[in-house]
Amino acid sequence: MLIRFAVENYNSFKGQQIFSMAAGKQTRHAAHCFTVNGKRLLKSSFFFGANASGKSNFVRALDFMRRITLMGTEAIRYNDRFFRIDSAYKEKPGVFQIDFIVKKTVFSYGFAIDYLTHEIHAEWLYRLDSSETETCIFEREQGLPIRTDLRLDKNSRLRFEVYCEDLKPNELFLNEVGNKKIDENSALHDFIAAYEWFKNIIVVYPGSHARNKNDFFLNPASNTDSMIEMLRAFDTGIEEIKKGKQLAEKAFSFLPDEVKKDVLNDLEKNMRERSQDKTRCTLEIGGYQFEISLEEGEIYAEKIMLDHGNPAELFELSDESDGTKRLFDLIPLYELGQKGKIIVIDELDRSFHSKLTEEYIKRFFEITKGKDCQLICTTHDLNLMDLKILRQDEIWFIEREKDHSSRVYSLSDYKQRFDKNILNDYLIGRYGAIPCFEDNEWKVDSE
Repeated sequence: MLIRFAVENYNSFKGQQIFSMAAGKQTRHAAHCFTVNGKRLLKSSFFFGANASGKSNFVRALDFMRRITLMGTEAIRYNDRFFRIDSAYKEKPGVFQIDFIVKKTVFSYGFAIDYLTHEIHAEWLYRLDSSETETCIFEREQGLPIRTDLRLDKNSRLRFEVYCEDLKPNELFLNEVGNKKIDENSALHDFIAAYEWFKNIIVVYPGSHARNKNDFFLNPASNTDSMIEMLRAFDTGIEEIKKGKQLAEKAFSFLPDEVKKDVLNDLEKNMRERSQDKTRCTLEIGGYQFEISLEEGEIYAEKIMLDHGNPAELFELSDESDGTKRLFDLIPLYELGQKGKIIVIDELDRSFHSKLTEEYIKRFFEITKGKDCQLICTTHDLNLMDLKILRQDEIWFIEREKDHSSRVYSLSDYKQRFDKNILNDYLIGRYGAIPCFEDNEWKVDSE
């Protein structure tokens, strides 16, 4: 589980900003907490703030750290930038640090990276055992040898030294060693434990998908009945999920002829090159998701079809409302929550009615009861700013400062009573993080 995340000099984050999932002393909404090795951690947190305050940048910052830890600096994208408002920050590194717990062990990992050269200025990984003993797994600083406090036998010491010698300036040490095959009993296995933890972070943007819909909703292994019940409970009007199967040529009739021809040619080539036991694949094209299969020399495409009460007239997912489409992206996250994932959603309430957003959150806690998962979201839905729905320490704000940098802070900083109407106080500006409109006169020429 995630304990703490800090970021400095990334997009709108100028100075260091710290976010914590450590639970406060409040006793309300006990199900919103999970105790790991004596540490009470929150299962959810929600960010509120005006447009352009930096909410999405927070998600991107966490995703940036996840991406380059798992895939290396080659995963850096154009919009992964320094604080561009102040030109001096172009020369400064971006600094990222995250504390997390794996089983009963707390790790603290971080790095400082140059956005221009992609070189690593510093990188470190520490372990805090249940006995509160701190161990330096490794620490590197530009121009200095990599050090470690690990007690390594001769073989492990040799391997560690080789890894150090092979490391390039633009490579993360955790990424390089975390991809090696290291025995569980080896003193170097902490690298694997820390590296693998980052695979538990699932990031969902407004236009992205956490799971392939076909894989989830058309998979016999999924509990389809409970999914249908959930779609009904969310008042979508959907009575049943079915498979629509037809020849690929007909299924792709919505494509221009030349495009369709190219797609079919590529599919036929790829499908025939596959081994006998791999005659299925998934394909997303034109906003549709298909399950492709090769049967008796013919290529078939299968997709989700929805029954709204008339089995003779099925609907495609593209026929549904934006809110229902969003549910098809977010419902599979419940299953990932049951598997102990850390789910980060940018704009949870996108296309949702306010009551639907509240219901989605309520069901998350019900379905993941007793599971060490976490849900971290940005939202504009102010109706969630209610202590009957969320705890004080689950409510976070992001505010744009006068220098255009983003500041992160918690409602817990204000120590409000549990019966306080915090939404009213927020709207009158007590907590900040609200839009500020200039009082200008608007003149319209009429001729």
